[in-house]
Amino acid sequence: MKKNKGQFFLFLLILSLPGCIHRRHVDRQKLHIDMPSTQAITHTHNAPPITIWVHGTLIIYTPSYHKIFGKQECMLPVDAFPEGHHFREIAETISHHDPEHFPLEEFYVFGWSGKLRQQEREKAAAVLHEEIIKLRNAYEQKYGCTPIIRIIAHSHGGNVALSMAKLKPLLRHPSTSSGRTDEGQALIKSLILLACPVQERTKHLICTPMFNHVYSLYSSFDVVQILAPQIRRLCTKYECPHKHHKYHYTFMPFSNRIFPTYSHLTQTKVKINDLPISHTKFSSTKFVALLPTILQKLDLWHEETLANNTISKHKLLCVYNK
Repeated sequence: MKKNKGQFFLFLLILSLPGCIHRRHVDRQKLHIDMPSTQAITHTHNAPPITIWVHGTLIIYTPSYHKIFGKQECMLPVDAFPEGHHFREIAETISHHDPEHFPLEEFYVFGWSGKLRQQEREKAAAVLHEEIIKLRNAYEQKYGCTPIIRIIAHSHGGNVALSMAKLKPLLRHPSTSSGRTDEGQALIKSLILLACPVQERTKHLICTPMFNHVYSLYSSFDVVQILAPQIRRLCTKYECPHKHHKYHYTFMPFSNRIFPTYSHLTQTKVKINDLPISHTKFSSTKFVALLPTILQKLDLWHEETLANNTISKHKLLCVYNK
């Protein structure tokens, strides 16, 4: 029994190694939050901003989930959930601490199958995109302007959101630039990824014009994030333009934690009171209570790095909360 425990902890240690970077290569900052404050509502736009929460993989399905979403992909307003439901508590917590950017009356939850399959995530992305377009059109008719839309996605919910970008072919050729195109207006103002497994099939989609700004928060203690399996295609369509070219695939057992660096991407490892965060804690009410203040800090940090031209791939935000 002791031998099995030792092997298990050794396995966890090996999985955590990709998150271990030498301190001198890490841009580190601290954030003290004694008590998350409630902000006054001062909307600067005619239409209140929209928030959409996208959950991650669901290993165990609860009766409440099936009943509320009707066993299908759809988006529901948060008031459709009963008091005490986890999704409602998340919405109430975020809105309580930042009602200006995350008003409760415009908070939605997107439900999908939660199955650990790329095909399921792409299917859900198509439905999510359709639901957002419908919602945006309704707001434009009601308020006469395009609403600000923010998505908060946990785990593979982030890859569902990213997969929406596949519906519009607006990618820049990867060999010409590491930037992104500026064609059209971004559909999503902010995409906030919490512990999203970084995979070959979706990591490049953050550079599409669909997303104005992307945040990615992760933890070196989060084993679940990198356990998500993926299959990588060795030859991209740009490298293999011929119709009858045979693509080669290789199975990669683990996902990554870090996206490629882009000027519109803010990604950082997060610790709370000097302790790393588990995968499920990113979707807990305790963490989302700190999220608005964390995002404000990341915005200031991002502006500093852009002004000084010191964008770092490895950042560490140490949050201290009593």
